[in-house]
Amino acid sequence: MDPQTPPKDFVVIGKVVSTFGLKGFLKVWPLTDFPERFDAGETIWIAGEPRRIREVQWHNKQARVRLEGVSRLVLAQALVGQEISVDAKDKPDLEQGEYMIDDLVGMKVVDEQGTLLGTLDQIIQARAHDIYRVGEAMIPAVSEFVKSVDLGSRIIVVAPIPGMFDDAG
Repeated sequence: MDPQTPPKDFVVIGKVVSTFGLKGFLKVWPLTDFPERFDAGETIWIAGEPRRIREVQWHNKQARVRLEGVSRLVLAQALVGQEISVDAKDKPDLEQGEYMIDDLVGMKVVDEQGTLLGTLDQIIQARAHDIYRVGEAMIPAVSEFVKSVDLGSRIIVVAPIPGMFDDAG
């Protein structure tokens, strides 16, 4: 893809929260589980324009990013508050059992007998593990509860405990 042609679909991977120093570094709060998306040489989209990352430094969980064409504080300040995106087609390599949130949200959720329980509405990223929200039910995204994920059929099979899906209506 030509780096000047905007992608049709973007994935937000971070947000500029402040500047750092006088040389145009941006303090970025990552919104991705893949910190390599901020590696030097990678192309990101910010304020509707593609920018190549020149340098990155990590401080705790925050990226301090310097972009080509942003070499002074005043240029960096203009980008504070902007979201950082990449082309949705540029997905990182995933391990067995790893999925992109956007690929899972909207999938049908059924129990082991095939009974439709609902649709995966939201994935909550918690400290220990993700939590799948299906209607009012919260399902820990661990093997004891999530038995299988079939991206092709768009079905997630779960093993709920009694009371997780209240039928009292």
